[in-house]
Amino acid sequence: MKTITVFTPAYNRAHTLRRAFNSLKAQTCKDFEWLIIDDGSTDRTSELVERLQKEADFPIRYYWKENGGRHTAVNYSYQFLQTKYVVTLDSDDELTPNAVELMIRTWNSIPKERYDHIWCVSGREMDANTLQLVGEPYPEDINEKSGKAQRKILLKYEGEKHCCRRVDIHIRYKFPVYDDTKFVLENTVWEVINREYDQWCVNDVYGLYHTESEDSLGKGKVHTNQRYRTFYHAGVFYTNELFYEFFYNKRV
Repeated sequence: MKTITVFTPAYNRAHTLRRAFNSLKAQTCKDFEWLIIDDGSTDRTSELVERLQKEADFPIRYYWKENGGRHTAVNYSYQFLQTKYVVTLDSDDELTPNAVELMIRTWNSIPKERYDHIWCVSGREMDANTLQLVGEPYPEDINEKSGKAQRKILLKYEGEKHCCRRVDIHIRYKFPVYDDTKFVLENTVWEVINREYDQWCVNDVYGLYHTESEDSLGKGKVHTNQRYRTFYHAGVFYTNELFYEFFYNKRV
């Protein structure tokens, strides 16, 4: 069995999936499998994946489901996760060539007395077009903190991060599903887990994200009405469930 699942939710991404595939083919460590959940694509995604499966030197598993939004693809993926860890690779992005190697090395380096309380290894992201790192580097002592003390520090270091998660913890937290929107903010789940577990933070660069295409996921293109409904649900969630996080003053 492989150590890491690279999980990709995809919807009409036949024109970008090969870029993600090429970044996996270039990995210095092949101790992973690629799990693609097709969220109801109507393009030729399935045909492309069939070709990629023949080219790959790593396992690729592909499942199609009715369209319901990215968060439903995440929920759907839980039943197929067979590895110890999972990392998300968006369908239009890339992993750095040594990302899998670095993730496994970091997981193995966590002290035994801390491991049970760590739910993810968090690295950094780079803008693929400018090659500029996103956000500020983690402070050197970040992993010496735990609980609210760590969370207060993390909230000061905004910017896109790339996380490799423990499957046994990850699958216990499903995304909420709403009738009026197909876009749910990921942080409404990640922050719940952060209340119960710590992260292990490193300044290794795991991912490169792309924003050059009009339908790029990195641009966060969401219909205005859906965006209003999405942030309404997120606001209710933060107020009811994470009041402390919602009103935390990051400058203090």
